[in-house]
Amino acid sequence: MTINKLSLSVILCLASGASFAEDTTSSTSGTENSTENTFHHEAEIGFLDTSENSDGLVSGKYSYYFQGVDQTDVPLELATYLSQSSVVSARYATTDHQDLYALRGEYIFDSRFFIGGAYSLVTTERDWFDYYDEDQDTYEINAGYYFNPYTKLTLSYSTYEQTSSTSGRVPYTSLTTGNSKSSVDHNGFSAKYEHYLPFEVTSGLMLTAIASYAKTEEEFNGDSIFPIDNVNNDYIFATSYVNSDQTIKETQLAINADWYVTNAWAVSIGYEFVNHDYKGSYNRLIQPVNDSQGDYEHYNESYDNNFNDSDSFNYFKIGTSYFWNFSKYISARALIEQAYVDSESNTSFGVAINARF
Repeated sequence: MTINKLSLSVILCLASGASFAEDTTSSTSGTENSTENTFHHEAEIGFLDTSENSDGLVSGKYSYYFQGVDQTDVPLELATYLSQSSVVSARYATTDHQDLYALRGEYIFDSRFFIGGAYSLVTTERDWFDYYDEDQDTYEINAGYYFNPYTKLTLSYSTYEQTSSTSGRVPYTSLTTGNSKSSVDHNGFSAKYEHYLPFEVTSGLMLTAIASYAKTEEEFNGDSIFPIDNVNNDYIFATSYVNSDQTIKETQLAINADWYVTNAWAVSIGYEFVNHDYKGSYNRLIQPVNDSQGDYEHYNESYDNNFNDSDSFNYFKIGTSYFWNFSKYISARALIEQAYVDSESNTSFGVAINARF
């Protein structure tokens, strides 16, 4: 499975030894201590690395919770979820070739219905295509309902449009030039169900189920001129014309379980099924620009292909995470995760420093 975009959320990594798994807030109780453990602000900076992507990802995030979040005697990772507080947040993340800017907000009514929205911008620069970069603006709206203090249902819609054009030298050769235009139109829908089960002996179990559907339409038009032979230091060139369009329909079903052994330490397992349906056409015409010094008729080539195909993959993951609250305001977070995509595997490891005040 290839990572081709920034993750819109940073994976925070690893659980240390079980001897540190005792939550530092679980021993506090009462109104006074509960007030001391309530925060409105959360800031975090973290780093993620994976065996699949050597770039590494650095992320910073700030959130403001209007009603305040009580983290007394609850899993520290789930304190913001269980608080049911309206929130606004901003995030920045970066790799060697991409930058992510994101804003998100959610408002919860007294009736426990909520509405929210998000905006993100991903900018990409490719060193090997030094004339090529692109921006992707994604908009999302969501709404849902909290059935009780532990259960939440969210319905979401997201969309983005992306256009890009290039002209000039094509990478790897100084003799090849080209022009291209491409456009992408994406619309996605999802339903997400979350439910927390508190336990008496251990902290509890968080269950998450997601079903989503997305449709992406892509179009590409391009032409290029490239050398096909060199006769007496005089290059013979050919022209290539490419037109393609395709529609991709993606269906995703996922379920994840996080078992909180303590309020600080969790073990997780997840499964995801993704199916893609492809439909479109690809047309290419190659013609010699001139053949005055030779017969290059065999370079006249034409490709016309209509395709209708599908593929799918199964994604399994296991991981463990730790949220070490070592002072009143500052915590360290870590997680390690092993993912399996059909016959391939990928290891993710990340750490972060978290401040709540």
